[in-house]
Amino acid sequence: MSETEKTTILMRELALDKIVADLLVKRGVDDVDKARAFLQPSLSSLTPLSEYDGIDEIVSRLKCAIDNSESIVIYGDYDCDGVCAVAILYSYLSKVSKGKVNYFIPNRHSDGYGISVSALEYIAENTDAQVVISVDCGINSVEEVDYAQQELGFDMLITDHHQPGEKLPDCPVFNPHVSAKTDTAFRNLCGAGVALRVIEALAGVDESKKYYDIAALATVADVVPLVDDNRVITYYGLVSINRRYRKGINMLVDSCIKGTVTSSDIAFKLAPRINAMGRVKDANEVVQLFTETDHFLLTCLVEEINKANDVRQQLTDDLTEDCLEKLKNYDFEQNPFIVLYAPYWDDGVLGITASRLVGTFSRPVILFTKNKGALKGSGRSVAGINILDCIKHVSCYLTRFGGHPMACGVGLEEKDFEDFFVALNAYAKEMYSDKLKSSEKTCDYILDKPVDIAVTKQLMLLQPFGEGNPAPVFASDEGKCAFVPFGDGTHIKSRIKNMEVLGFGMADDREYLNSEAKKRLFFDVSYSVFNNVERTQAIIRNVLPGELPGEDVCFEYNLRKIGKSDDVIIEDIDETAAAELAHKSYGVCFVAFDNKTALDAARELCLPVVYGKGEGKLPVSCVLLCPSDGATDYYKHVVLLQMPLAGADRFASGNKVFLLRKGDLLSQYRDYAPTYEECGRVYKAIKKYTGIKRYADAALLYADCAAEVNVEKPKFLVCFYVFRELGLVYSGADIHCVPGVKSELGASRIYRAVCG
Repeated sequence: MSETEKTTILMRELALDKIVADLLVKRGVDDVDKARAFLQPSLSSLTPLSEYDGIDEIVSRLKCAIDNSESIVIYGDYDCDGVCAVAILYSYLSKVSKGKVNYFIPNRHSDGYGISVSALEYIAENTDAQVVISVDCGINSVEEVDYAQQELGFDMLITDHHQPGEKLPDCPVFNPHVSAKTDTAFRNLCGAGVALRVIEALAGVDESKKYYDIAALATVADVVPLVDDNRVITYYGLVSINRRYRKGINMLVDSCIKGTVTSSDIAFKLAPRINAMGRVKDANEVVQLFTETDHFLLTCLVEEINKANDVRQQLTDDLTEDCLEKLKNYDFEQNPFIVLYAPYWDDGVLGITASRLVGTFSRPVILFTKNKGALKGSGRSVAGINILDCIKHVSCYLTRFGGHPMACGVGLEEKDFEDFFVALNAYAKEMYSDKLKSSEKTCDYILDKPVDIAVTKQLMLLQPFGEGNPAPVFASDEGKCAFVPFGDGTHIKSRIKNMEVLGFGMADDREYLNSEAKKRLFFDVSYSVFNNVERTQAIIRNVLPGELPGEDVCFEYNLRKIGKSDDVIIEDIDETAAAELAHKSYGVCFVAFDNKTALDAARELCLPVVYGKGEGKLPVSCVLLCPSDGATDYYKHVVLLQMPLAGADRFASGNKVFLLRKGDLLSQYRDYAPTYEECGRVYKAIKKYTGIKRYADAALLYADCAAEVNVEKPKFLVCFYVFRELGLVYSGADIHCVPGVKSELGASRIYRAVCG
């Protein structure tokens, strides 16, 4: 049966719109039963506990401890998943056990990850524990478990979800990766999901339902696939969260979220806050968020969590900026992996910063800092590159490692860093070279008609979105748009196909988007309600130029992007040297400022010509027309094909700048050099019309001023940007004259360049 036929059946049997039915079929949800189960998750679809080994032994030992008043310690992890897993198990066991129930979460900075001998000894000295049960850790703690049982007299129980090593701990183990008895048993639970199933085995489904809200937080936070069992857990957990079931979660939600909580809110607002305590303080306190009911204590805790998150954000921002600075001379040609080290970095934000860099450069990243005399690293990967496979291959240099295909933690001696760096990149280049090539922007669905609110509501049935079930990416092919600034003037918005389309931080792209040039917009779609009005909202992810913008866009770009200084050392380069550079896949950017120069150079150098951002910060070799701010920062070589109107300083940020003379850009502007009298007429008209009407851009302002100023549009634009440079005119969310500012035209670099 073809995909078209499957789509038709889903549309007919489930009353779905074609867009929604198509998306389901493309994701493998291609018959009525699968689609109904996907759209209406049911607890009955969870993997039966009988399909797992190990859980019966753990349940039996816990029941014995409960009945005999034995002391139990839950040994967790300091991330959101580990804290949530502790909270789930502690909430239940402390309620039913006659003995003491405590928990221990290691400190990220002093204890490190996982079960350690020192932590076990601390537990032995400070508690009367008889049973120690791990959550979200322990599957590879073979020696530590032996020590705990043989030397300290603990009965150890391991619940975990991480990939096991060759040998398992000698105690009862419940880890879906090793416990699954059938091919259908779900293996990708997070640590809290494993703890949830333990509660179900101990006390039944009705009891485990009480903890789905906590498990949902962990499932999204730990970036496990939101399919099958995880989809069910997250779906019902979000229902519980939005029914305001748990006081602590409610108060955290109220501190940072308005409206209905979604999986995206968990990923970007709640989970980072919960993680922050373990990153910058101590995660043990966070368990109270899920177990405490006292309003005053929770108020204090939520304030502390938010303060920790502020510190975490600042640490992450600082580390990100430091990494970006180091990457300005990075050899992406020879090094597929981004591997960086500084002894002063905070180890609590290595992983989250690595994730940021992965999103920015589309390359796997491992960041190292010094911890207790050795190097401690955290890594994140991209789709198609198994980071665990890579570090296993070079494990001879490592003192420890662990993780899964998309993330890892590693340790090594400082003396081995360079050898590790070289070996890792050599292996990645050999095994994954095809995965490192710049990938074409793709989407799930190309819209060819308006999207009404009913369709948007159906699309929301595909939630929760996350790993394994990402939010669908839509595309729309557009020509001339009508984007206008909003907010502080750095953002833009328009109405396209019945959607409110927002471009955050895209003010520099507005002239191109509003030009006649064909382009494809990629965006996420969501449903929102504001002032009781339902709307479809789209957030732009990417723009793929179908064709280059017209010369009018380039003309205004060069006026708008005037630099601060010409004090830059620029070397001339000849055609032969330029051709040699053009053979590199990464690190060489040829910059053009008009269409003809860009297209001619692209043909001669056999490189693609792209507009604005190119491939973002990943320095794929290209001819870049009218580069966005920062677009050339990560290229090792920047070759200007023309000198900009004024100020080449913005191309010299850590780069060596060359000039391959392909034409005189300035000659295109001297034909429109305004006289002093013409500048005066233009300024008076701008002041008059902006005083009675709001204008989004200079082109719209010219349309009203044209008859009065009696100059061509290009000359008007030269005047406008001279005034803007001098501070006489402000151009942001709107245009207006700035009162009280006086300046000579000769103080403008644009005026001197064009009229000189």
